[in-house]
Amino acid sequence: MQSLKHRRKRGASSTIQMEERSLIDEGDTILNKKAVYEPSGSQRCRQLVCSRSWAVTILIVMGLFLILIAIIASFARPQTLPCTPLNTVTEAATTPAPKVQTYIATNGKDFPWKDIRLPKNLIPESYDILIHPNISQSYFKGRVIMKVRVISQTDFVVFHIKNLNVTHFDVKSLKDGEPIHTTEYLEYKEGQQFYIKLGRSLEVDEQVEVTVKFEALLVNKLVGFYKSSYKLSTGEERHIATTHFEPTDARGAFPCFDEPQLKANFTLNIVRDKQHISLFNMPLKKTEVYDNTGLLLDNYDTSVKMSTYLVAFVVCDFANISKTTSDGVKVSVYAPSELISQADFALDGAVSVLEYYNSFFGVKYPLPKQDLIAIPDFAAGAMENWGLITYRMTAILYDPKVSSLGNKQWVATVVAHELAHQWFGNLVTMEWWDDLWLNEGFASYVEYIGADQINPDFHMHDQFVTEDFLTSMYLDSMSNSHPVHVPVDNPDEINEIFDKISYSKGGSVLRMLRSILGQSKFKAGLTHYLTIHKYSNARTDDLWMALQDANPKLHVNIKAVMDTWTKQMGYPVVTVKQTGTLLSLTQDRFLLNAAHTNDVVPSSPFKYKWYIPLTLLTSADNETHQLTWMNMTSAETTVPPNIKWIKANSGMNGFYRVNYDTANWKHLIRQLMDNHKVFSAADRAGLIDDAFNLARAGLVSQKIALDLTLYLVKEVEYVPWKAALDNLAYIESRIIYKEVYTNFKAYMLKLIMNRLTALQWTDSGSHLEMFLRGHILMWAVKLGNQPSIEKGKQLFQQWVHDHASIDPNLKTVIYMTGVKYGTEEDWRECLKVYEETHVPSEKQKMLMSMSYSRDTRLLNQYLGFSLNTSKVRSQDTETVINSIAANPSGQLLAWRFVQQNWDTFSERYKGGSFGMSRLIKGVASHFSTQFDYDEVKAFFAKRDAGSGTRAVKQSLEKIQMNIDWLERNEAEVTDWLNKHSS
Repeated sequence: MQSLKHRRKRGASSTIQMEERSLIDEGDTILNKKAVYEPSGSQRCRQLVCSRSWAVTILIVMGLFLILIAIIASFARPQTLPCTPLNTVTEAATTPAPKVQTYIATNGKDFPWKDIRLPKNLIPESYDILIHPNISQSYFKGRVIMKVRVISQTDFVVFHIKNLNVTHFDVKSLKDGEPIHTTEYLEYKEGQQFYIKLGRSLEVDEQVEVTVKFEALLVNKLVGFYKSSYKLSTGEERHIATTHFEPTDARGAFPCFDEPQLKANFTLNIVRDKQHISLFNMPLKKTEVYDNTGLLLDNYDTSVKMSTYLVAFVVCDFANISKTTSDGVKVSVYAPSELISQADFALDGAVSVLEYYNSFFGVKYPLPKQDLIAIPDFAAGAMENWGLITYRMTAILYDPKVSSLGNKQWVATVVAHELAHQWFGNLVTMEWWDDLWLNEGFASYVEYIGADQINPDFHMHDQFVTEDFLTSMYLDSMSNSHPVHVPVDNPDEINEIFDKISYSKGGSVLRMLRSILGQSKFKAGLTHYLTIHKYSNARTDDLWMALQDANPKLHVNIKAVMDTWTKQMGYPVVTVKQTGTLLSLTQDRFLLNAAHTNDVVPSSPFKYKWYIPLTLLTSADNETHQLTWMNMTSAETTVPPNIKWIKANSGMNGFYRVNYDTANWKHLIRQLMDNHKVFSAADRAGLIDDAFNLARAGLVSQKIALDLTLYLVKEVEYVPWKAALDNLAYIESRIIYKEVYTNFKAYMLKLIMNRLTALQWTDSGSHLEMFLRGHILMWAVKLGNQPSIEKGKQLFQQWVHDHASIDPNLKTVIYMTGVKYGTEEDWRECLKVYEETHVPSEKQKMLMSMSYSRDTRLLNQYLGFSLNTSKVRSQDTETVINSIAANPSGQLLAWRFVQQNWDTFSERYKGGSFGMSRLIKGVASHFSTQFDYDEVKAFFAKRDAGSGTRAVKQSLEKIQMNIDWLERNEAEVTDWLNKHSS
């Protein structure tokens, strides 16, 4: 091997100094910021003499400068200047210049490879990784041997690194075993790439080994290879080292070809202390003594062929519990020893789901083991690393004595989601991140199937409508949405699309396709897709082809239909007009705020038209689902004579909204009042959500939407109530400071009173009944229902004195009531429990509860805690801030806090993070005035939001929609509430 120090003597690398600097010295420089230079006595004297002489000189210069100003002023004439209001920033001043891509290496030289994507001249075949983490000293070092095959003749190598200090590298041909002379190496930090110039060309099909030694800091940064910690009940702090690589952070742990289509086999060798264990994607092969210091080296089996972002390794001191599936796969859950008793539910669920998916997908799980591990600091909910899934603690640990049914369902859903990825994402991986939805859309749909397998009482298929379907429709009705399949290049752009469109809309269009094909044909197509692309990569077209090929007699062109749903943003609203027995159906793109859509609308290859599988119910036969295809056009169909009403999109399977003429809306409202059970719970939720969103878009009156809610006094099911309350919450947030809010509260209390009386403060009933109880009680307290407030305060005070006395499924509303209507001492009691509890779900509830305070002093203090990692984990920072922003008392405080600490957030989320988008949307999208719009726009116009760039555009669009809603609808809503509040 050639040392970088030796090669510098030969002139090959004299311009790069960072590689040969000691990591420990660099770490000391970073960590010891208080160490400052103290001059000696003689040096201080010389500085003093210099200071006196310079002072005289400066005084003379300043005097001459003042005389010059006076002369200029005496000759200057008055000028008429354009009047610019104070605090108004012009567009030229607030719009940053377009960022010009430059390719400059760390030594100032031109970087030869000018593409964010790696060249296709080399393909990695295997990685042999040695990692030596020093957890106590917060650094790690390692060595990777990358075996690559030459695809096209080349005389250079380019691979990824991020924040790694390269200390050695060499390149060797496997044809003759001889080293290949290298003439230059360069690092391009912005592109996270490392370039090696070779002394000769590599031939096609030649195999070479690229060996790189490296070192880096091991800190709590939530991406790459990082440090995490937890505390024992004794207060002792323990540390672990763990990874999170998706989408582009494997390069932060070891040099690699970090793109999903560049799959390879991975072998890991990892150094650890005796008190620790290590984990990897594959089973442990052997452990041996590493050196004379007592360290151990764990050697692991070589992995199956997989993408870099799925590699994972952990060094920890956790305990575990295990079971074996009927197919012989060992399933284990790892957690701190004091928390492992909370892992039983996740373990049982994982075994059940893994066995079920083997049958459902028709392809066996290919690895010999499946580990699930709880990570104390974790940015996402979980990560599907093949054979070693990492979880946020609240997503895997469940204590039936303390945790609620909501916590239980969350664990089941996340476990089912990540196990679905073992097939969709791991076995078959998207070729590039523009097809991220192939991973996340599938897992978002299949998780409902898997969670129902864990516990059928969850009724997950009913919940899909409100949790994924309607929420993604809201985001996709904005002009700043994006297609399901969207071009992305750099890490910031990639991180932007980990959103409701890729996940929930992706899952929704698959659910729609399943309803078109039928369950058996859909499953046959999935099995075919997984079989022909296993251990490889695929694009969206490959899925459509597999589904088509598996169903040769199908009379639907799947690609033609589904391209209209995945390659253009948005979705249609179908307008249904009846003339006798003839129905005319027209389609248009649905936008919540078409009047303020950008002048330059992104072009669509389909001109914003869709293939729509329109289904119909009528009052003549409300069980018949009539199907009419709208092939990117209008259409006509017939219905029986003398029908009273039409309900389109039966079952809410189609990803579109439906509008009707006023007469049909009135008939639907009357039917709901007479007998709402004629419609399914999903259809009732769909009618409510369509009406309110159509009203927001100005396509129907607010009266129609509000009239639809009148029947809710008889509604007992969770899904329609959830849709209604979500939409009514939007109106509440617009009028909360208006005089009419008093009447809004009176109407809402009248609406929920039957459910409030029936459900009471008990912890009984079905799964969805208990969910509904929580929502109804929260609204009762929020609306000022005095008996509910007093009951909540009473239960809170009982809990303060005896924490075991509170029902798990009532905790959220009781904590909220106690904090909102309580004292500072009550708030601090929640803080104390947050700091002391060892139940992750309870810690999360405390985190949220403290944000409900009406004391702005406490909220400001809590905002300060959010950036103090000794108080609030970095994974929870945006949760705290966004929760305070959702509180009317804290909305402005949270926005100001983000403004004041922008540099801190920008640094924390630099290089790509889901947190930046969540933070921006959470604090900036609640406002409803032009003043706030202008302030948000001016603030972000001067700053690079990185992975939150799209979130800024969406937040500004939401504020504009809020402003417009008030201008268009306040009078009508006020009039309606005045008539219906008593």
